[in-house]
Amino acid sequence: MGNGRWMCVAALCGLTLFGMASPSSAQQSAQQSAQEEILFARMDIDSLRQTLVTMGMDLTPDEMRDFWPLYREYRLEAARLGDRVVALVSTFADNYEQLTDEVADKLLAEFVGIEQSRAGLKADYLPKFKKVLPSRKVARFYQIENKLDIAVLADLTEQIPLAR
Repeated sequence: MGNGRWMCVAALCGLTLFGMASPSSAQQSAQQSAQEEILFARMDIDSLRQTLVTMGMDLTPDEMRDFWPLYREYRLEAARLGDRVVALVSTFADNYEQLTDEVADKLLAEFVGIEQSRAGLKADYLPKFKKVLPSRKVARFYQIENKLDIAVLADLTEQIPLAR
């Protein structure tokens, strides 16, 4: 998961950082294109994520039958958190040049809310995963998920400048 995977998020940020109060149709088209790139990048990351989970889990056929539907449900909910992250980054980018304390407070509240939701999602799914896998494999799954989440967030944070 190299820096290029989230470069499209930086592209969306770059489009909004230049103070587009009333974007032209060309700018709107560029924004839509960047948003489509984000969608495709996220699809690529999800596919890669599933491959890495598959490689790391060593599931039996019976475990696979029960695990993968639950995993897809879990990832759908995680994708909603990803939507919130994209919106947060976009809002930050829109306000980067003239970030006010009021906007910063809203961004901070959303950031903390996302982190709480991320922890809540993992907590909510823990007993569900433990119903379909032995605890040792659930622990391995959570390790893989955490490593992948950290890698994606590290790539994303490289593209985002610090608040002024």
